Amino acid sequence: MGKFKEIRFGINIDNRDYLLKLKKTNNFLLEGYNVKVSVFFKGREIIFKEKGIELILKFQNNIKGVFFNFSDIEFEGKCIFSIFIPKKINENKKKKYKIIKKKIFIKKKN
Repeated sequence: MGKFKEIRFGINIDNRDYLLKLKKTNNFLLEGYNVKVSVFFKGREIIFKEKGIELILKFQNNIKGVFFNFSDIEFEGKCIFSIFIPKKINENKKKKYKIIKKKIFIKKKN
């Protein structure tokens, strides 16, 4: 299966935390990792499955770029998840992404 990362959060996630998870997922997809996004339920929260589905759909819509595919939403115990798979990019495009990423990092440092 290759490189694989998992992002987990609950249904009561704060907006800042959500944006951080979104940013991390974007970075992982750019680096070529498959990312499993999971929403877990604690205790009686399992009653609100709709909230979890809405969160994953929102996550799928907010991911930037058209360089990935995602699986259907699946249920597993007290968890709902979807898997994001990056599309393969040419070597030239990979180099461009790395250069752009380095430039952004250098600008932030200064």
